[in-house]
Amino acid sequence: MNGRLIVIGPLPPPHHGVTISTSLVLANPVLRDCFQVDHLDTSDHRTGADIGRWDFTNVRLGVGAILRLAWRLGGTPGVVYLPLSQSTPGVLRDSMFVFAASVRGWRVAVHLRGGEFGDYYRRVHPIMRHWIRATLARVDSVAVMGESLKAMFEGLASAERITVVANGTPEFVPKRPIQRDPEHVLFLSNLRRRKGVLEAVEAALLVLANRPSTRFTFAGGWESRELELAVRRRAGTTNGRIEFRGPVFGAEKNQLLGSAVVLLFPPVEPEGHPRVVLEAMAAGLPVVSTDRGAIGEMVEDGRSGFVLDNPEPELLADRMIMLLEDSDLRETMGRAARERYLAHFTQEKADQALTDWLARIA
Repeated sequence: MNGRLIVIGPLPPPHHGVTISTSLVLANPVLRDCFQVDHLDTSDHRTGADIGRWDFTNVRLGVGAILRLAWRLGGTPGVVYLPLSQSTPGVLRDSMFVFAASVRGWRVAVHLRGGEFGDYYRRVHPIMRHWIRATLARVDSVAVMGESLKAMFEGLASAERITVVANGTPEFVPKRPIQRDPEHVLFLSNLRRRKGVLEAVEAALLVLANRPSTRFTFAGGWESRELELAVRRRAGTTNGRIEFRGPVFGAEKNQLLGSAVVLLFPPVEPEGHPRVVLEAMAAGLPVVSTDRGAIGEMVEDGRSGFVLDNPEPELLADRMIMLLEDSDLRETMGRAARERYLAHFTQEKADQALTDWLARIA
């Protein structure tokens, strides 16, 4: 095909779902065979706390990105692809991208990588809702992360314009042979309230009361100093059985995934298609999680892990103890998680699905 494709999106740092996804889209070899790919970088390399806020830097970056897109839209039209924001500053900026591209005859594809857009739309002022509807009317296709997330766009886009293009993740390739510690549980995410870090620590304390030999690693960046101090105080009586690390990447992340026997990830608020769950599945780990976003479509409850309705510490602890005390169950679920990853969520499958979707739009 080799038509034009402008990929709009930020790159790390900071490392979060959208920056990592943009990196993988740009590295997609199938996409580059199909399109002439151009990247419009919208990176804000400050901390993740600055995302979606009204401040001078965000306004400056947004205006600059809109002007750069307008300049690139000259010549033969193609497809503009962008991740859809879920906050008013981001949505207003994205709407400018959409209008600028559509009036110049470009096809527009938006990809929602989260799970909060429906709640966001219902919260905003009616004038903003009208603006969102007008923006989406100019979008050729909307992709979400799972079948359960299509409902967010009911009444905002026709059913034929909504599709599922899920995440994938690269293959788990540890640098050293895997040596699993049968007592090691891993929490791998930014340490934020919305990711369930408070509930996860409470569940860890309940497990340790029953199984003092268990050890927990919480790896990720803290949401705030206040939260860090509160959580560290709560975990301070465990004689180091609960360890907190900063963000981990590459070989260090793989080492943790290779040494743990359970991934604990119990988000409280809406999610999309969390990469950490895919990374655990690729590594053959059973997952203890909550039914947020498309997690219930990723992890088969009772087969490749446990998916709870809500992050209740007692229930989280119960499921972890079941896995820690039953090596056969652990290994069976780990194999099922790995098989599901290979069948549905490899990076190659995600690359092909994204390319097929954009090719249909083109």
